[in-house]
Amino acid sequence: MRISAIRTITRREVGDTLTDWRILAPMFILAFILPLLLVSAANFAIRFIADENTVPLLVPFVMLLVGFIPASFSLTTALATFVGERERNTVEALLAMPISDGELYLGKLTSSLLPPLVSAFTAMGVFCGALALGYPQLFARGLTPEYILVIFLLITTKAIVMVASAVIISSHTTSVRAANLLASFVLLPTASVVQLEAILIIGRTARAWSVLWIIVLLLSVIAITLIRTGMGAFNREEILSREHEQLNLRQIGRTFLTFFREYRPAGVPPDQYTQSRFSAARFYRRELPALLRDYRLPIAVALIAALSGLLSGGYIGSTYRVRFLDAYLSNIGTPPAPSLGLGIGIALNNVRVALLSGVFSLFVFGVFAFLVPAVAFAQIGFVASTLAERGGSWFALGHTSPLQFLLAYVVPHGIIELPTAILGSAMGLRVGAALMSPPRGFTVGQNILWALAQLAKVWLYVL
Repeated sequence: MRISAIRTITRREVGDTLTDWRILAPMFILAFILPLLLVSAANFAIRFIADENTVPLLVPFVMLLVGFIPASFSLTTALATFVGERERNTVEALLAMPISDGELYLGKLTSSLLPPLVSAFTAMGVFCGALALGYPQLFARGLTPEYILVIFLLITTKAIVMVASAVIISSHTTSVRAANLLASFVLLPTASVVQLEAILIIGRTARAWSVLWIIVLLLSVIAITLIRTGMGAFNREEILSREHEQLNLRQIGRTFLTFFREYRPAGVPPDQYTQSRFSAARFYRRELPALLRDYRLPIAVALIAALSGLLSGGYIGSTYRVRFLDAYLSNIGTPPAPSLGLGIGIALNNVRVALLSGVFSLFVFGVFAFLVPAVAFAQIGFVASTLAERGGSWFALGHTSPLQFLLAYVVPHGIIELPTAILGSAMGLRVGAALMSPPRGFTVGQNILWALAQLAKVWLYVL
């Protein structure tokens, strides 16, 4: 990876952006005029609300808003990174440059990120400076160094997530109109995150601000995942050859059945399969052991999720008293009457949760599948540690004994349920990872169909 090649692409794109007055004018207004208008409105807010303790609570949120609005305009330039070049008939010259796909992709990503991010930082800097000069007491009460740092990191990570998503969309669409329509899948989740951040910021509690740090960490992970996904799926030959794409359900079905009937490692093209009929005996004897070997990493991640859930649930149960669960905890030791209906209901609920989490993990990079064992084991750790905290003994049986809870409740049905949850989670994690870095020989679509076929096969014949 040559830094000079990335710098060349970045300089070219940023130069084009900064010479277009239609982009510069909104950036100037959002970076300088909007923060000054909001600061000037502070005096009106103080007089109108007539409560000197309320306005400082809004200052961090206003700063978040001042930074987010310019950063959200990153979608405008990022969505046109590749598909815009295609419509301007300049994509052939761009893709003919003697640089690698990774260098081209990172250059486009960096050039799409720098202008909105600099604009957002400038806007937040102007807001802080004007507020400190005009209303120093309000600035001192409303913003602390920690608050400023968290807000800067929130804006940065959200901008990277939006730009990385938009560049992926731009490299896989055939028109700017289609890219703009798909941008709603980026804006809607981002707007939901901003609303959550607003509630936490205005709440102004130590626990709320600690949650904001967790959001920064999660956004960072998502940003890295999206960048990796974009680089793994980017192929300049596909961009040149891509025409108006039609949804061919028959071809999708044939490819899915090919992957379902016979197991081959990911990356083997469908035309290299023997097209033989599905054999249960062959699946159990040869294909299932090979599949489990190939799924070593997802299974390890699912085990990590279970362990982290067990430890976090135990920590919460031994540290905090969750009052609204007192009624549930008081019923431990008095189980419902056993019946066939109860067993079927529990089984159907487990199937529904685990199967849907595996399918929907495709859209959230495996997060739902990761949560299944994490939440299940967190419940076990929470109840056991809560019972111990309330006087239950680990070395004697009894109504409040965590040992009796584990031996009488968890172990009998957990022998079947918990390994099933872990294996089902591993299958869902592989589905969630299908968008990232498809193996050589596979397109992104083939990688998704391969993972879904393995999920369906393992669920039908094992889980």
